[in-house]
Amino acid sequence: MSEIDSAFGPSLQRVDGRSKVTGSARYAAEYTFANLAHARLVTSSIARGCITSIDTSLAEEVGAVLVLTHQNNDVLVPTESAYPAGQAQTTFLPMQSNEIRYSGQPIALVVADSIEIAEYAASLIQVEYASTGHETDFSSQLKRAQKADGAQDITRGDFEQVFADAAVRIDAVYSTATEHHNAMERFSTTAAWEGSQLIIHEPSQWVIGMRAHLADRFGLEPDQIRVISPFVGGGFGSKALPMPHTALTAIAARRIGRPVKLVVSRDQMFTVGGYRPASISHVRLGASSDGQLLAYSHDYFTQSSRSDLAGMPGIAAPNVLYRIPAVHARDRFVDLDLNHPTPMRAPQEVPSIFAFESAVDEVAHELGVDPLAFRLRNDAGARDPITDLPFSSRSLAQCFTRGGELFGWAKRSLAPRSMREGDWLVGLGCGASIYPVFVGPASARIRLTSDGRVFVHTAGQDLGTGLYTVVAGAASQVLGVPIDRIRVEMGNSDLPFGSMAAGSRSTASLVPAVRAASIRTRDRLIAEAIKDQHPLAGRDPATLSIVSNAVVSTVPGDMASELVSEILKRVPGGFIEETADFTPEGLPLAMLSNAYSGGEGALGPVVEKKWAMYSFGAQFVEVRVHKLTAQLRVSRAVGVFGAGRIANPRTAHSQLMGGMIWGISSGLFEATKIDNRYGRYVNTNLAEYPLPVCADIGSIEVEMVEEEDLAKEINPSGMKGVGELAVVGTGAAIANAVFHATGRRVRHLPITIEDVIDAL
Repeated sequence: MSEIDSAFGPSLQRVDGRSKVTGSARYAAEYTFANLAHARLVTSSIARGCITSIDTSLAEEVGAVLVLTHQNNDVLVPTESAYPAGQAQTTFLPMQSNEIRYSGQPIALVVADSIEIAEYAASLIQVEYASTGHETDFSSQLKRAQKADGAQDITRGDFEQVFADAAVRIDAVYSTATEHHNAMERFSTTAAWEGSQLIIHEPSQWVIGMRAHLADRFGLEPDQIRVISPFVGGGFGSKALPMPHTALTAIAARRIGRPVKLVVSRDQMFTVGGYRPASISHVRLGASSDGQLLAYSHDYFTQSSRSDLAGMPGIAAPNVLYRIPAVHARDRFVDLDLNHPTPMRAPQEVPSIFAFESAVDEVAHELGVDPLAFRLRNDAGARDPITDLPFSSRSLAQCFTRGGELFGWAKRSLAPRSMREGDWLVGLGCGASIYPVFVGPASARIRLTSDGRVFVHTAGQDLGTGLYTVVAGAASQVLGVPIDRIRVEMGNSDLPFGSMAAGSRSTASLVPAVRAASIRTRDRLIAEAIKDQHPLAGRDPATLSIVSNAVVSTVPGDMASELVSEILKRVPGGFIEETADFTPEGLPLAMLSNAYSGGEGALGPVVEKKWAMYSFGAQFVEVRVHKLTAQLRVSRAVGVFGAGRIANPRTAHSQLMGGMIWGISSGLFEATKIDNRYGRYVNTNLAEYPLPVCADIGSIEVEMVEEEDLAKEINPSGMKGVGELAVVGTGAAIANAVFHATGRRVRHLPITIEDVIDAL
């Protein structure tokens, strides 16, 4: 692995690292209350139909304090919208009627004095159903695909004619499996009522959105609800949106007049939350004999649910990579009798780029040209092919060139099955990564105290990606206060506004607010320092700066300075506190209002018809396939990425490396299996849901290129997201390397031994 690139500034150690490794960082399920009761969910065993009877008497006999079902549940206000249009994962709230819409749907919540009694009581509930026909087989239902909210059509030129005239044509179908997040930290909710005030401890990527959602559900004002989530033990979309079990736990707590804690079991997480939906892509790609891409068609199909026909469209990202004159691309969704999908680390880019970059590789092979040179030749250049807007920054060609050098691509032979090492067939593949730049509004509050400490407050959220450190570093840089004297508090809905920690937007959104609040704090401190007191009185504020715990003169030879503690003795209260808001230029007032009220409020990749904004990267992998056993291994991987100014190279490096590892997991391991006879997931555990371990991951090298983003009016920090970027291109690079190693073109993920063994 490469040394951490420090070209972008100081490489900061995690300020929250010690608390996490020592266990002092408290996660949601670790909070407790006096007289706490424990809850356990009961879920449906059928995929579609209704409950005809439910008997809770045995559960009550063994000690259940409350068994909440559709028969005795509170009637709640329906949610008006679901993702991607609104704040909830799904509009459907279980246990409001006897209707069953998917297997694993919550049908009862059992509350008892201990978790052991709650689990035992839950096992005794007897349910009878009337089952109706269900449909969960995605691939057999493409004929029902529909254009719905979020779907796109992109048309440019006469695709059919240009494709028919192309010298080389690829017409193929690619697919990706359903994947579940399976974070180490399970879903949980601890709910407590203090009069009409509701307190929620829950791992959340969006405490402001959850507060708004619960206020809608219970008919409360937002300030009557407090959502607390300082640390999240893994999310990447799974904890971005409010889920039905939160409201159910709050109902139970209000009903029994005691705090209630629910920790969702590992198997129930597969249906209580969401997942990355399966995808099927029909791609047609044509090129000229001299290696120019000419025509591209992409019919992208993905899963949705009958509750909410909406999903995550996939065709935009592929259209940004290369210059192709004729395009016909469509997004379509298939509603199934399953729980609703949810965002999962680069939700649409991972499956769609896998299909597209695999097809690009196939065209290069048919032309007999080097796949890397082919990509560089067709690079889209300085303007977005979809909108013809200039890119605010674009380093894709630079990433491919530098990545090829680091990886040793020049040593790659062109023909498949031509590279070997002992009993291993060796294949080298590459793929592009891309992710749109999102920027949203954010607020931060800075307090400078008389002992020289700084407190930074925001309701933004750190998923473990390093935001605590980035925020502390931004305040330290402006204020001149050592980072170990800065304490960051976030993940509490009572703090100043923060957007959802999703879409790789948090750093670019929050850092401008933190810097602005820090500048205000610094300026107020200096203003106090130059009042009529010795030794800085009357000096020009422009010649003063904060160094450690003092205000000092920057004029050469002028030794005048004064301690922060002495200055603050003259300030009422003994501290300075400033709050600043950041709103990206061009954000419509309606979107800003929607964001602050708990709805979405991020600017996407095209802003005010001025810039196209994306992060880019190039990934290279070496796959080894054993010629006797067909064992597949990614022995080494290289990723080079351009993401604007890097706030902290250390944590950015970690994020990019983690994304590549997850990409390897998607490429070779992860798949949620479903038995369509019963509409039920069958590998809902960590024993049968394959995930890589350390021994499965070889050498990984990450490098970040220097890049200046031009859209300063939208993104004044110059920072672009890295959290989701690196997972995007890995799957295609793996599939392309498998083809180079074996001569077998596998058009689905994950790729397993069964896919290549007969090719050996």
